[in-house]
Amino acid sequence: MLVRSRQLTALTFIAFMANSCTAEAQTQTPPPPPPPPACTVSTLPLPASDATITVDVSRKFQTIDGFGTSQRLFDDPHVTNTSNPTTGRGGVVIPADQQIAIMRALYSDIGLTRARYSTDPNVEPVNDNGDPSVTDLSKFNFAWKGADGHIAQVNADRAYGLTKWWGSPLTPGESWMAANDVPEYVEWALAIIRHWNAAGTPLTWWSLFNEPAAFSGLGTRSGEFMRDAIKRIGPVLVAEGIPTRILIPDDLNPAEAFNRSSIILADPAARQYVVAIGTHPYGGSPNNNSMAELSALAKQYGLPLWMTEWSTPDWWTWANAMHTWLHDFDIGAIDYQWGFFGEWEGPGPRLISIQSLGTQYIGFVREKHYYVMGHYSAYVRPGTPRVAADPSGASSSSLRVTAYFDGTKVVVVVLNVGHSDVATRIELGAGIPCVRTLAAVRTSGIESGAQQPMVTLDAPHFVTTFPAQSITTLVAQ
Repeated sequence: MLVRSRQLTALTFIAFMANSCTAEAQTQTPPPPPPPPACTVSTLPLPASDATITVDVSRKFQTIDGFGTSQRLFDDPHVTNTSNPTTGRGGVVIPADQQIAIMRALYSDIGLTRARYSTDPNVEPVNDNGDPSVTDLSKFNFAWKGADGHIAQVNADRAYGLTKWWGSPLTPGESWMAANDVPEYVEWALAIIRHWNAAGTPLTWWSLFNEPAAFSGLGTRSGEFMRDAIKRIGPVLVAEGIPTRILIPDDLNPAEAFNRSSIILADPAARQYVVAIGTHPYGGSPNNNSMAELSALAKQYGLPLWMTEWSTPDWWTWANAMHTWLHDFDIGAIDYQWGFFGEWEGPGPRLISIQSLGTQYIGFVREKHYYVMGHYSAYVRPGTPRVAADPSGASSSSLRVTAYFDGTKVVVVVLNVGHSDVATRIELGAGIPCVRTLAAVRTSGIESGAQQPMVTLDAPHFVTTFPAQSITTLVAQ
């Protein structure tokens, strides 16, 4: 419940659409907008509170690069754990209108902007020739999961808000490649990157491969291997005018990512092509020491740090992890494991569950994790810095707070991790334009992205109550 304000009447708050409108062309320059009315500060006393959150937009931290997921194709057999023996594709056919509805739910409704695509092996099932400097494309298969299916999906998703897409192959090349064969890997990777570029959909980033510490059967890949591959791939991309750049190392956990990234970044020739450090947090808690070391490494080299894959069965664990990464380690982008996936895999690994019975498609369901992601992704747009938001007071230890300010809009995300409701005073502080309206959305054990009443403000502070075990996003326009 929000206190100290009068309810707006006949007002509809349309969530998730703040940046989606474009102005129509006009034949003459419109007059400048009238100046905003002067702020009036109420002298009425505020209700009692047990904690205070003070937002300070002058103290800035990391810039948010966006939120996203890994994606498989809708007809990938792995999505529904079914296969059509004739086509080799998924046995469950997801209708086109349902595919569109799912993409709208992910990109339009909760504002995801990133997608990570996994190239399956067998793009080059046998070595094209004995010379890795000469590529025989007739020996490559880019159909479907090799590249072309993903390219088509990207082109469809862009209509709903996808802006960044990147490749993270499931294997470090092909099974016939030797573990230390950098030239053959480079030839293989460049063939895929060039194919995306030639299709008019260049990859934004290229991760050399998914989790280089954890390959089964093909052997791990060292930081030296990755460094040497980058030193070969990077100059070719620049020389050919391909905009794709390198993300490292997309590894299993922060400790492994730190070891490989340290080797790569110590070499200036490789470092110049690296745009970000990405890690998964498997094998350790989100706030372990290795993540702090990796964050420090990223800052040392002036690179953003991204969490590029994780999942958990419990939505509340996911909410706490997102806060920890953003607040404690200055992570700039968060990607959930799957945007959509079949419910057959059990609870947790997806934001949207595909429901099916045998080979019959039933529908899709937004999981609780989806709404938690939306508490950030729908309101904190790429390019927005995180700013200071410090809780204080008797019950402040129950509150986990981050805030974001893009110059016109303040977003405050609050987790109450305690077992009692906390009445909290919010102080918007200096440097924030006159705030007139405030929207709120909440997820708890009994709510999922539940919109709270829109309110108007007559002072830069107010009191609201955060229920126990809940996440609330406040948006001050």
